[in-house]
Amino acid sequence: MSANKIVEVQVCELTPPPPSEAGTPARRPPWGATFVQATPMDRFDQSVSRREPGGLIWVKVIAEDGSWGLGCADTGHVATILIKECLAPLIIGQEVGAIDLCNDLMWRGTLSFGNEGLTARAVAGVDLALWDLWGKVLDQPVYRLAGGPQRSSMDVYVTGNDVDWSLEIGFKKFKLARPFGVYDGHAGIEGTVALIARTREQIGSEADLMLDCWMAYDADYAVQMCEALRPYRMRWMEEMLLPHDWKGLKAVRQRVPWQTLATGEHWATRYPGARAIEEHLVDLIQADLHWIGGFTEAMKLAHFADAAGISMCLHTGANNPYGQHWTAAMPNTPLIELFQASPPGVPLEECYLGSPSESGRRCYRTPPGTPMPVDGKLGLPPGPGFGLQVPEDWLKPI
Repeated sequence: MSANKIVEVQVCELTPPPPSEAGTPARRPPWGATFVQATPMDRFDQSVSRREPGGLIWVKVIAEDGSWGLGCADTGHVATILIKECLAPLIIGQEVGAIDLCNDLMWRGTLSFGNEGLTARAVAGVDLALWDLWGKVLDQPVYRLAGGPQRSSMDVYVTGNDVDWSLEIGFKKFKLARPFGVYDGHAGIEGTVALIARTREQIGSEADLMLDCWMAYDADYAVQMCEALRPYRMRWMEEMLLPHDWKGLKAVRQRVPWQTLATGEHWATRYPGARAIEEHLVDLIQADLHWIGGFTEAMKLAHFADAAGISMCLHTGANNPYGQHWTAAMPNTPLIELFQASPPGVPLEECYLGSPSESGRRCYRTPPGTPMPVDGKLGLPPGPGFGLQVPEDWLKPI
């Protein structure tokens, strides 16, 4: 019996039909529309509009038997060029299921112009499609192909500052966005303490509480903030420093040894995470499947981290089936994150990618077929492949 080979790689736009029903009305705008978050751009004394390249595109890998797998990348036209001109020629003709080989071909094939950043995001789109294709061909969910389920259900924490709504729909673990950064000085520390104190009172003493600092601190400010928040028992402080501030990470680790430190969503490829593990700089690595380079790259880092006793928790992992399957299969993934971008009052199951933005129902990278948590828990995601419910006629080749 001859091997089933990859014959084509397409880059597509998702063009779903408009929703047939209006959906549940929102009670108020979501927190992201009203809450001002501190960012590294605050160092400038002028308003700066930060933009990322492109938008969401879908990668369709087609086998000679007509089977196809679907991945996605969030860098639009930039990823499209890289996929069409650099990555697709490397994997066409390879056997379906030869994912490590295809992955190695893509990484080595991009060495000359760099395979972090935008390249890693393009590789991720192809890699996810390869896993989805393999699962469909074998009629198995991806988590089985990646080693089988490590657990029957996953604990979900919610990220977002609509804490009242998160409590109402059953969450028990909460992460807030930061209102202030290093350029706000001591007033920023006081303002953050006030926010955390209110939230701790709101959620109770037993609930997990975390703060996403999104690169808005330097090392000294991070230490001051950790010390000021110590009475509120933060489960972790997240991404306080710029992604490659290795000296800063080491200083914070030495100065606040009692605080659990998390970071890693902006690390591309497995190598920055491996360095952080080897140098004992972090307690939790928060890779993003779409930014690190895909399912395969994150899995290699997970096994390395597990050998060192370090846990991983994907950035926005619960927001799509890719992250749910990965988390279900990895040995060292105690939690999964849901980024809550939809407004209060709208049930999670009504939030899907492609909803009209004016309806207020667009959730963060949430494609059709994504199971939503109930009372802060997720069961095993469906298959075959990643279990995406995207009809082929919704995909328009670019």
